[in-house]
Amino acid sequence: MKDSQKKDIQDTTFDIKKTVDYWVESATYDFETGKVLIKSKRYPYALFFGHLALEKILKALIVKATGQHAPYSHSLTFLADKTTIEIPETTMDRLAEYIEFHIESRYPDENREFYNKCSKEFTILKYNEIEEVCNWLTKKLEM
Repeated sequence: MKDSQKKDIQDTTFDIKKTVDYWVESATYDFETGKVLIKSKRYPYALFFGHLALEKILKALIVKATGQHAPYSHSLTFLADKTTIEIPETTMDRLAEYIEFHIESRYPDENREFYNKCSKEFTILKYNEIEEVCNWLTKKLEM
């Protein structure tokens, strides 16, 4: 089978609604997991799951807008740029900040600087911000 024929078959089997729903449901699950991790005092991992929730909402927006699979990336700013929505600079700044939550929680440096920064107060503050951004992005998805 030629590559062009394979692409045609893939395109006809790609269910946009099902894929968007998958990303949204997965984001919701991850966000709720983050809340449980806060209660368990697993603060760096709570922020990691907050990052995952944002990543998945952004991927849902990309799929809905393009009709194609979302790129393989964990970069929130990269994914945000791939959406078709106008994202305020302050929100883009937050997304850039939250990239640390993905990288540093998975790959802590030797002195565990990020882990030390993740106090209960810091984590709750940042998680509330993440929730605001998630809610804003979800509203854009519903438009």
